[in-house]
Amino acid sequence: MKRPAIAIRLSSTLALVHSVACASAQGTPTSLRPDVVVEHYMDVRSSASRVAYDAVTDHLYYLRTTGDVLMVIDNGNDAPYDTVLYTAADHLLDEAFGMAFHDSDLFVIGNSVDGVTTQGTLHRAHLLPDGQRSWSVVARTEPYAWGGKAHGFNNVVVSPDGQYLYLNCGSRTDHGEVQDVSGAFPGLREEPITAKILRVPVDAQDLILPNDEDELLTAGYIFAFGVRNTFDMAFDAEGRLFGVENSGDHDDPEEMNWLREEHHYGFPWTAGGNPNPTRFSGYDPLNDNLLNPGYPSAATDFYFDSTFPPTPWTTPTEPIRNNGPDADRLRDPLTGGMQDASDGALNMSTFTCHRSPLGLVFDTDSVLGNDLQGDGFVLSFTPGGDTLGFSPIAPWGIPVVPADPSEDLLQLELSYDEISETFTTSATRIVEGFYLPVDAELVGHTLYVIENWGGTQRSLWKVTMPLENGLEEVDAPTAHRLTVWPIPATEELRWSVGVMPQRLDLLDANGRTVLVVDPVVTFGAIPLSALAPGMYFLKATFQEGSISRRVPVLR
Repeated sequence: MKRPAIAIRLSSTLALVHSVACASAQGTPTSLRPDVVVEHYMDVRSSASRVAYDAVTDHLYYLRTTGDVLMVIDNGNDAPYDTVLYTAADHLLDEAFGMAFHDSDLFVIGNSVDGVTTQGTLHRAHLLPDGQRSWSVVARTEPYAWGGKAHGFNNVVVSPDGQYLYLNCGSRTDHGEVQDVSGAFPGLREEPITAKILRVPVDAQDLILPNDEDELLTAGYIFAFGVRNTFDMAFDAEGRLFGVENSGDHDDPEEMNWLREEHHYGFPWTAGGNPNPTRFSGYDPLNDNLLNPGYPSAATDFYFDSTFPPTPWTTPTEPIRNNGPDADRLRDPLTGGMQDASDGALNMSTFTCHRSPLGLVFDTDSVLGNDLQGDGFVLSFTPGGDTLGFSPIAPWGIPVVPADPSEDLLQLELSYDEISETFTTSATRIVEGFYLPVDAELVGHTLYVIENWGGTQRSLWKVTMPLENGLEEVDAPTAHRLTVWPIPATEELRWSVGVMPQRLDLLDANGRTVLVVDPVVTFGAIPLSALAPGMYFLKATFQEGSISRRVPVLR
């Protein structure tokens, strides 16, 4: 009997996990390194999509796909808990998938679906003196056709200089096939605005993003082309933008890309470094060993597509190669078997199929110790399964990651080749055993990992990693707290504490003291005009321990 297609990964929206009724029970994540500690921080509500830290309010927040924005309260006395601050009534988004903070502004991105069309919208919630927030629209797309995958607006990041917002407008198709929405849009594949990374000014207001590629190009709003669904983007310490995305229902590798202006990343003509086979004469899905029968479009949308459009480029920008040792299982197109790419010296671009890489972050401040300093980290959302890509948990099988444990945290050690101007990465599992981990936020040397599930509560996990020498902290009571602003700082740094510290030290990026501050004399403000631009840390030492906060200084 043919196994039914039950989707569990993020190929359309996070709401797909609602359909999985027999998934494995949640366990406790386990660290795979002695210097990394994993702890349960708190339970969170269902359908979480993002977690973010706001340096101004010194709080964690998380977003639900329903539109709820929740603040995490941790006063050091009681167990952490959450409170709803805003709902869909504030921003009018049917599907809320992205969230970011910049200075005193909160950005929320998502989609409003009206029948067969949708509009992607980016909202700003500006912090007012009374602690409330004023909501306004930063940018909104013209209505365009909702599709079979309908990834839409789901990711926003702020450039390191605070000048631009980068937005993902994901594809409306799985692999460029016709998706006519039950005949409403005959012959339609992608829209001019979909499958792109867009860029808009951070101070934009009520901007309309036209569903016209020429107009978008003329206005300078298109940053990159040919990305299927870059659900997560992050800048590294050098200000380079990277993105991770899943590659569709075909068993192609999942991608990590160095995103550069005007580059085309291949979709829908390529995926994970593989050519899209449906555009070649003679293609027979019955002979396609990479066609996974467990995924939704396998039965209907893979066929020889004689009207597939020609490529708009000569050579696409290839995904980053993964040198292993982990997340590098590759489906052999000749035999259908799974191979270890690094063991076989095979090209792997970038992760095992269907891992759904999410929660990309970088140690941009170089605060982590040992071999983790400056590296990237990424989660894998989808559970692991057998060689065919099915889980034995349910009798009918659940499509999952084939021959790879997944649901883990990977360390990404990137290497740059100046001659080819390309990156490769080594991917190493450092935590295993999460349950549908959907996003991560790195605050100092603590990585917060939030899980997603549609039917019950999930967890927010606290992953503590080693600090660089000179920055080690001795645990201080949470109530002592240390808050610094503005971030980044220019001429003056303001700070506040819950308890007056014994001393304050301003450290450079290597943990060396550059300024000893008298907390009484300088209470509330520290002049920075004599400092060179760069990354610094303010360290407050109390009788019971110490706390450090990063302080980027710009000129």
